[in-house]
Amino acid sequence: MKKPLFFSLIILVMSTAIMSHQRSESYSKVKIDDQNNLKLVQVEFSIQTFVLQRLNLGFTDNWEQELTNEITQNFIFNQNCNPKDPPFLKNSFSTGYISLSWKMLCDSEILEIDLNLFFDKDPSHTHITTFLINSEAFPEKVFTNTNRNWSETDKQAQDSSSFDSFTDYLGLGFKHILSGFDHLAFLLALLILKLPIKRLVIIITGFTIGHSLTLALGALDLITPSSQLVEALIGYSILIIAMESAATITKSYNLYSNTLVSLSFILILILSIFGHLKFIYGIIGMTVFSYCYLRLASKYSDFTLTIAVTCLFGLIHGFGFAGNLSSIGLMEGRLLPAIFGFNIGVELGQILVVIVLSLIFHQVGKFLRGNTDFLRVFTASGLSCIGVFWFLERLF
Repeated sequence: MKKPLFFSLIILVMSTAIMSHQRSESYSKVKIDDQNNLKLVQVEFSIQTFVLQRLNLGFTDNWEQELTNEITQNFIFNQNCNPKDPPFLKNSFSTGYISLSWKMLCDSEILEIDLNLFFDKDPSHTHITTFLINSEAFPEKVFTNTNRNWSETDKQAQDSSSFDSFTDYLGLGFKHILSGFDHLAFLLALLILKLPIKRLVIIITGFTIGHSLTLALGALDLITPSSQLVEALIGYSILIIAMESAATITKSYNLYSNTLVSLSFILILILSIFGHLKFIYGIIGMTVFSYCYLRLASKYSDFTLTIAVTCLFGLIHGFGFAGNLSSIGLMEGRLLPAIFGFNIGVELGQILVVIVLSLIFHQVGKFLRGNTDFLRVFTASGLSCIGVFWFLERLF
């Protein structure tokens, strides 16, 4: 038991490197309308607060003006454009997003964009823009470090059929699950539970149903939880399932549940010292839930409780997907096909990940002649530490 815990501490130190490979994204919606001989351009830019903090742009106390300048000076329209309204910056604590909107009048027949935003700080950063030009939806543009330009002449406006919307967002959903390391970590934690195939299928199906429901509710803005809280709880879900995996394999539920309580007590003490009292009640509640869950899990060898909790965590992950989808922007008049396509893309990516990881575990098991318990506990311990790191980093 000491070995997995020892290796967990090593992985906790190494997890700062993993943080640098998390998905870094920002979003914008660009609306262009012809007005006489000019073009009215409206831009709505958004980025999650914790993503902006991770970019570490070195702002001072006047960060709002500095961020406004950073965005507007690097979101370049290569034509004769003049501001129509001053930029408006909004920091929404309820959703966890910072948004900036501004309007311009441009004297040009064809608009072009050069985007140089944040790539110097994070070369892997991506920026996704959706376009509405004279009320016609154009294909979204994914700006990357090596692809920073867009022009109205790049593509013709898409036919507004439901099938086009479905296929476009199916691809986006597929890309998001493959680049979402926190969601992939959760799937890995489920796989190392060493479940019978039938049980594994039931559990992943429950996870799918959960996040499909909240993805739709969140994307339609029927429920809009704090993005910061959702992202932190995703880290927490990885911690709990990974600890259950390690406890199940080693039959040491008491060790892991008591370790969790001890770590929570230390965290509560630190929060009290630094005055972050608003988080304490939440941490206490999560600790009680986690302790009871791990103790009860030892009595349900058929993983019935795991199925229920996985469905619950699926609801949380669904809000994470919904935040991405809402930020990208749903094409007007095609909400349901877009949501359905995005969800199917997520599921296809999830199935691919499960198949690949299962094949890897199978091959490693053959190499180790079936003695994979240590590897599974080592992986579970590492995932636990990464879950803790993501939870704290995103919460604070």
